Amino acid sequence: MNLLSLPVLIPLGAGSALLLLRGHRLRGAAAALSSLATLIAAVSIAWLAFTGDVLVMQMAAWPAPYGISLVADRLSALFLLLSSAVGLLTVLFSISSLRSRPRRTQSPLLNRAREAFGHHALMQFLFMGVHMSFLTGDLFNLFVAFEVMLIASYGLMLIGGELPQLREGFKYVVINLAVSAIFVASAGYAYGLFGTLNMADIGRVAALAPADDLRVVMVALLLALVFTTKAAIFPFGFWLPNSYPVPTTASSAFFAALLTKVGAYALLRTFGTMFPDLHTPQLLLLALAGATVIVGGLGAIARQRWRHTLAFANVASIGYLVLGTAIGTQSGTAAALFYGTHSVLVVFALFLIAALAEKIDGPSYAASGHLALYPWLGVGFFVGALAMAGIPPTSGFVAKFGLVRALFDAGSWLHVAVAVLAVLGGFLLLYAMI
Repeated sequence: MNLLSLPVLIPLGAGSALLLLRGHRLRGAAAALSSLATLIAAVSIAWLAFTGDVLVMQMAAWPAPYGISLVADRLSALFLLLSSAVGLLTVLFSISSLRSRPRRTQSPLLNRAREAFGHHALMQFLFMGVHMSFLTGDLFNLFVAFEVMLIASYGLMLIGGELPQLREGFKYVVINLAVSAIFVASAGYAYGLFGTLNMADIGRVAALAPADDLRVVMVALLLALVFTTKAAIFPFGFWLPNSYPVPTTASSAFFAALLTKVGAYALLRTFGTMFPDLHTPQLLLLALAGATVIVGGLGAIARQRWRHTLAFANVASIGYLVLGTAIGTQSGTAAALFYGTHSVLVVFALFLIAALAEKIDGPSYAASGHLALYPWLGVGFFVGALAMAGIPPTSGFVAKFGLVRALFDAGSWLHVAVAVLAVLGGFLLLYAMI
């Protein structure tokens, strides 16, 4: 089971080595090889997990619940595989984009400075934090993984020091530091209440508590506050639409595709592993997710820039993913996992297309006349836009159909109302993409 440590150790070692290597070609090759090795390890873990095995590794051989556990079931293996694949593509794209000539109004020196001063190393540390978030079975270790991920993202958000980066990066750092403080306090409350931070053991102890135990509800709500803010769920996601478009295009694409999904994954663990019987917090989360879908769609319509529009579309996609998480049924969770896979790939592809479009003619999509020169770029965006909106026969339609059907099957008036919001959100995204 030492295999479980490789998606964490490989990026850690590579990031440390990249800080010492000289020469952009050597750094690029090392980053790509590290990401490829991480992907191979993730494929091996997924191969074992998808056959039905739950892989467990006890760090330093300390037994659970006293030691730190790394766990790979089908859920964590799926997200680990997606993260590793997108990570490799991000590294390859960043190698090209940081060395290629920018738009004619920009100097190539800034991107070269970003590459020389640690972009690839920070990206590897980011991968380490994301992978550890998916693999950990311990609540405090999840906090540590979040901090590793966030510290690397702070560097990637601010590297280059352009004015929009500094302005939005300050908000990003302050909000995430405040939420991290709430997270560590929540972990302390959980340990005081349950006597353990192992997620599976918390679930077992919480199942023995009375249904109206307000202490259990408080811990669940505090964790939900942390993870909904990380996932940019309304009204806690105001920081995302202006933050994600400001780093380099490769970083922006990975942030949009994976970082918010870590928050959604943590919500799955919270209400799927630790507190599956707390229905009232799940109903509240369901209502907020429905509102997030509408806010994301309206924001995408209002914006006039490539990545700003897609950032709001990504907010709506997070709303759909969390919506499936909060339904609380097996069909809802299955639809959420399918939608999560679809969302990671489609959002990443659209952000890369937006990066190329910005290089061609700037951040605004108001300019016309490029379709004849770049027809395949237009085709790629068209297909991705239809999938984002959920138009048949794309994967987005299949995923949203599953979500809406699970909502109607749940039967309550709130589930039906959120189903209507989900359909309306699809039309808003279609209008925004058109």
